[in-house]
Amino acid sequence: MTASTVTMNESAIDAWSVRNQRWLSDRFAFWRERLERQADTAATVPEPAFDDPADFQPAVRQIQSLFSLTTFETELLVLAAGLEIDSSLRHAVAHVQNMTVRQPVPLTFSVALALLADPHWDALAPQRPLRYWSLLDVDTSRGFAHAAARIDERILHYLTGVAASDERLVGVARFDDTSANARTSAVNDDLAESIGLALSAAPESLVMLPNAAGEAALKRTGRALARRAFERAGLRALWIDIAALPTEPRELIELARRIDREAALTGAGVALVLEPEGASANATRLIAALRSAIVTLGALSPAQLADCPNRRVLRFNVPREATSPVDVPLEVERAASRALQQFHVDAAALDQALAGVTTMDQEEEVDDRVWGGLREAARGGLDALAQRLDSRATFEDLVVPASVSAQLHEIVSQLRHRQQVYDEWGFGDRDRRGLGIAALFAGESGTGKTLAAEAIANAVRLDLYRIDLASIVSKYIGETEKNLSRLFDAAERSGAVLLFDEADALFGKRSEVKDSHDRYANIEVAYLLQRIETYRGLAVLTTNMKSALDRSFLRRIRFVVQFPFPDEAAREQIWRRQFPARAPINGIDYGALAKLQLSGGHIRSVALNAAFRAATHTRAIEHGDVVASARAEFAKLERTFTPPPGTSA
Repeated sequence: MTASTVTMNESAIDAWSVRNQRWLSDRFAFWRERLERQADTAATVPEPAFDDPADFQPAVRQIQSLFSLTTFETELLVLAAGLEIDSSLRHAVAHVQNMTVRQPVPLTFSVALALLADPHWDALAPQRPLRYWSLLDVDTSRGFAHAAARIDERILHYLTGVAASDERLVGVARFDDTSANARTSAVNDDLAESIGLALSAAPESLVMLPNAAGEAALKRTGRALARRAFERAGLRALWIDIAALPTEPRELIELARRIDREAALTGAGVALVLEPEGASANATRLIAALRSAIVTLGALSPAQLADCPNRRVLRFNVPREATSPVDVPLEVERAASRALQQFHVDAAALDQALAGVTTMDQEEEVDDRVWGGLREAARGGLDALAQRLDSRATFEDLVVPASVSAQLHEIVSQLRHRQQVYDEWGFGDRDRRGLGIAALFAGESGTGKTLAAEAIANAVRLDLYRIDLASIVSKYIGETEKNLSRLFDAAERSGAVLLFDEADALFGKRSEVKDSHDRYANIEVAYLLQRIETYRGLAVLTTNMKSALDRSFLRRIRFVVQFPFPDEAAREQIWRRQFPARAPINGIDYGALAKLQLSGGHIRSVALNAAFRAATHTRAIEHGDVVASARAEFAKLERTFTPPPGTSA
């Protein structure tokens, strides 16, 4: 299946559109007269004459050529379009089928077989073009002979000459933004010409630019090169967001067909950005399922290429001497190269993130703006799957023993030096499993586990997402694994810090297998262990009951951090840190308050309630306000309250 694009000025497009609509109207009138004659008499009547003009190709004929439709299939598509547009044709079809006119009026296959020339029974078979390319939506619930066919909305727009795109590809595929590419330096025209000729000569080619998925400059130049090569082949560039691909194989295959269909209708080739370490399983399956010409920034491994036996594979390296951008300062490029070691974004998102960044006085400011832009671009669909926390806490906000603080700083150190150890020093060459960092934070509620996760994320300038277990765990077999897969696939782009709060609810001890539900519950745990091992970021698991966790799960945890209940000295520090410098305070005895057996989380709650109590009385926060709020907190916890020394009962 191939398509060519024809460049026309606006007046030519308008003229073609008018003729196309007139052609459709005449064709609908032809079939309306044909149906009315058939309904009026049982005898065979001459068919009305209808010939295509020699100097004009309507959209219907383009569809027929693009998808190799037979005459019968083409006319079936025309009738289905007429039912959506022409009310008089709708009346005629309803009359032939002995139906009252209603919306919508379906076109049954039995009527099409009786009415249209050169009928064949396999026209609505799943592998025939009408259903394979989803040109028609077919309802076979009443049997094949009475199958009702309706035209797909995208195809209807194409037939009528209306500019549109497939809404089901929103967020997954988008056409190249030429304004973004204009910011890139001149592309090597000879190389673009060679790639374009290869794409023209063999539309099934898979062109790989192996070195174009790493450094920022190479990625941006690789994107411009792909676009220019597609132009040389007479194609547009349709970029696919790998992070948005579905994980279910059936859904992925259906999506591949829609991408191929859109590429054929618009005269486009498909472009993807593969990560430096190779394509994900989803990206490999998509490439294997596609029929369109493909250009990738980055390369598939030999094992992955084995899944694409029908592809002619060509490799071209992006020359480094052509990677210096015109409008992007060197400082910005360097900052982007550093950020791309952490954030995996496509070239379009990279261009957008760098669009507003200019050279500033301080290199740190450039780095912060580039890092922040790519951090935001790499979030992908993760915001829809988990709750992003605003990580403002720092290690100075934590009151924990020195041993706990040392462990937390070690986690930060490993996050910062992963690239050096795994890639530059080769520790990740043999096995990609176990390269992620899993940390278990254990301790009573309010001892600082979540605050510590915020401090870590803030220290390494990464997003922190809290995972809502209620939205992950499903009672339906297999759904929990699908939810986890979507979560980790989305998180891979940014390597965000994932916080599984109260993790024992999901990662508990695997049960003895007594029935199918036990077996599938154990499969869920095993699948989770596998994904945590291969996740390239940090997964923080918090629990109040460390003993409830599966021992095999604990073996896969790199850090186990025990958060103790704060002693009196620690509690006094926590109390002193709860009241901001701007807060009006009058006579608070922190030493006395430290006698109260409260954890840090409860202390924060008491301090906040005391502030509201004082604000209600329009005065400063007093010791009595804090004690009264503490009394209420103890009542909430169903614990006996003993006033601190020097406080009246």
